[in-house]
Amino acid sequence: MTVQDPQMDPLSTDASNQPKSQPPRAAEIQAWLVSHLATVLEVDPAQVDVTTPFDRYGLDSVAAIGLTGDLEEWLGYDLDPTLLYDYPTIETVSRHLAEEIQANER
Repeated sequence: MTVQDPQMDPLSTDASNQPKSQPPRAAEIQAWLVSHLATVLEVDPAQVDVTTPFDRYGLDSVAAIGLTGDLEEWLGYDLDPTLLYDYPTIETVSRHLAEEIQANER
């Protein structure tokens, strides 16, 4: 599988608006998720703890699937809709995705 260049959107962590030449690292995915979740919850990103499970933020299944879809679009990578249930924190999902994408790039 080939990972496409991510779609650039206002929540992107790439300030240059240039396509990324390398797969996103866990830190980049984590930063995107923090920013996106903060926007959805209408809170300051500093209030989003990467070790707090998504369900503690009050995300129902529809919101979780929506977040997964937005992440899928940003990454340009097909994601399982149950991703946030399998990896229930920003920290774990970021690490998992970075490892999976890097493995598929080889």
